[in-house]
Amino acid sequence: MQTKALKPDDPGILLTVGNQASIFCTRVEEPESRQIINNRVLQCDAVPDPSTPANPLSSVWNYNPVEYWEDSGDYYFTGVFPYSGDNISIDNTYYLNVRYLAGSNIDLMVARAYRDAAVNTDPVPLEFKHTTAAVRILFGKASDSPSDNYALTDFRLESLNASGTFKVLTRLNTAGIAADPISPSNWTSGSPATLATWSAESDGDRISIPHPADSDDPDGYVQMGWYYMIPQALNGESAIRFSIVYNNEDPVETVLSITDRDGIPGADSWIPNCVYNYYITLSQSGLNLKVKTTPWDEVQVNTDDIMFEG
Repeated sequence: MQTKALKPDDPGILLTVGNQASIFCTRVEEPESRQIINNRVLQCDAVPDPSTPANPLSSVWNYNPVEYWEDSGDYYFTGVFPYSGDNISIDNTYYLNVRYLAGSNIDLMVARAYRDAAVNTDPVPLEFKHTTAAVRILFGKASDSPSDNYALTDFRLESLNASGTFKVLTRLNTAGIAADPISPSNWTSGSPATLATWSAESDGDRISIPHPADSDDPDGYVQMGWYYMIPQALNGESAIRFSIVYNNEDPVETVLSITDRDGIPGADSWIPNCVYNYYITLSQSGLNLKVKTTPWDEVQVNTDDIMFEG
């Protein structure tokens, strides 16, 4: 359970009836290339798959109208979750381009698949990869004394890239996909901005900060997040700004840099498909910050097959 709490481990983000993804397919048989599917809606119609009811990660996805295999040619499939009719395209150099706003807080996922129709025309599974970085801020107090009371009154993340474009090559065979993982180079970012602002509107809206019995267990902390962030190198102004009330005194504001943290792994950049937990522990003498990172791959789920008929 502790491992699960370190990641946004909710398969329902993708696997929910009614969810929609964008689907593309191109057939290539030299010297000709033909687009079979261009940003069509791929919709989740059942979770779990009625044929495998004991598997909660199984699902049924469909699109319309159904396309039919030819018995030759290379088929290249690309899926993007969630569906967008405006922000997703494949250019004439075979690159997928997705415009993304970090403030939308969407778990942007991309899948690529390849099939040589001369070898087989079996259904094509899509494995979706996370393209963003998941970031969460955790607040706890060092003391377990009931006379040490801390409450959060204001919180924001500052000087972080708010918009960007994700770009990845779509025409890769099976070996190429394995050798071409998603990386920071797939992202082009815009200008830094303030994200994820929150303020208590009244004293009753203040968030009491607990003492975690296990300092490594996120469930014992106040959890601010998850935030799906554009992968980026953090700049010198990147910071967590927050205000704390101690024992009903006046709020005290702190600006905590989240870059150049000596000896903290992953503190100078956020990379795709990784999770970052920032633990902030408060005490009367100040605060302590530690960062823990973990791969996100462990929580990937597979959609059911894209059904081609023929």
